[in-house]
Amino acid sequence: MRLFEGIESPLKHWKPGEIDFTIVRENNEGEYSNIGGRLYEGTDDEMAVQQTVFTRRGVNRVLRYAFDLARTSRKHLTSATKSNGIIHTMPFWDECFHTMASEYPDIRTDQYHIDILTAHFVWQPDWFDVLVGSNLFGDILSDLGPAVVGSIGIAPSGNPNPEGQFPSMFEPVHGSAPDIAGKGIANPIGQIWSGALMLRQLGATEAADAVETAIAATLASGTVRTPDIGGNATTQDLGEAIAQRVRGT
Repeated sequence: MRLFEGIESPLKHWKPGEIDFTIVRENNEGEYSNIGGRLYEGTDDEMAVQQTVFTRRGVNRVLRYAFDLARTSRKHLTSATKSNGIIHTMPFWDECFHTMASEYPDIRTDQYHIDILTAHFVWQPDWFDVLVGSNLFGDILSDLGPAVVGSIGIAPSGNPNPEGQFPSMFEPVHGSAPDIAGKGIANPIGQIWSGALMLRQLGATEAADAVETAIAATLASGTVRTPDIGGNATTQDLGEAIAQRVRGT
């Protein structure tokens, strides 16, 4: 989540570069576990159960990725929790977070309950560098974050396989945006920037830098904008403008 020059945040007084943070979401287990079901469907006694599953392997895996990522940034990691209300899984998450923090004395850490954390996104978005959360909390924050910096159409995301044993997958935070599919008005930056994340994951740092620089320069120029950022350009128009800057033409 980065506030670019040429993009106006819906929050007052924030300038380009003052908001710049990354959300790391656990995306294999947590609240989106398939364990559960429904009983007595269609009766007054109907009930639904959905089990949240946190494993030490899964939690430590995402925490270590987040700590390592913070080392490459401003060395500040924030954990999203709700251990004052969710009394089994979230205290377990917190314990894992604090234990791992001892292995990273160079990283400044803090944690917030998810409800007040969303308020801080609005009040003080410049506080944050890298944030880590469970599957559900990361999902919520990764939609709120792009809104803070002006458009969900810009935000990239990746599902990296940290061990490098399997392919990673990259896509815009908004996914396929089915409500505007085929209309030629979607902002392509989320997809293009996701490609830059892929290049960086593959070690093609210079190529990733070139793409990200082209995105920033195109937005700063303010000449080609899709409807979500106040213009009337098409998806192709904005994509081609960025491609021209990458090519240096």
